[in-house]
Amino acid sequence: MKILVLGASGKTGREVVRQALIAGHEVTAFVRDPMKIDRGDVAVAVGDARNADDLEEALRDQDAVISTLGSGLDGKQALIEDSTRALLEAMRVTRVRRLVMLSTFAASPTFKATGIMKLARIVMKGIVADKAAGERLLKRSDLDWTIIYATRLTEASASGSYRIVEGPLTDIGSISRADVASALLSALGTLDSVHHGIVVTSSERVAAPPLPTRRR
Repeated sequence: MKILVLGASGKTGREVVRQALIAGHEVTAFVRDPMKIDRGDVAVAVGDARNADDLEEALRDQDAVISTLGSGLDGKQALIEDSTRALLEAMRVTRVRRLVMLSTFAASPTFKATGIMKLARIVMKGIVADKAAGERLLKRSDLDWTIIYATRLTEASASGSYRIVEGPLTDIGSISRADVASALLSALGTLDSVHHGIVVTSSERVAAPPLPTRRR
């Protein structure tokens, strides 16, 4: 599969690129600064994720998109809303339909803040609003989208497992970026995840699904 990765120079994006290549996919990294991609086994597309023309050029001949874009705690930039709007336009023009987008647990409709997490919701108010605005645009589109809501991200090594949270999310755990990358790629490979928001967190009990292999 030919995959365009948005946010490919970020910590989670780099892990998505690495795992996608191991699985045999062809990867194009979409970045603002090509110097941040320090490997020669991926194609690099340079542009602004808020610019539909830049995205349209990068999407030519792609099969799918994985977006790991994030805006830190500064939701005032409206990065997710603006980039989602541009991406939807570019995907419409290029007729690329499959999109898996990374989001935060705090933006999940199932998140129920309790205890100290009420404070976290206040701190993350801006980014949650930005994420929610972008996701509303996505859900109104006719794309084959999946949203992966990750709990608190860590720099730990891949555990080889993660848990999909069913029902209300009240107990906020953590998950490594490597395991999140695995969840993003696994969602990409199954039609069962289309038009679903999926909350993932760490687990020592449930093995992660295998990575999808390249189409022949």
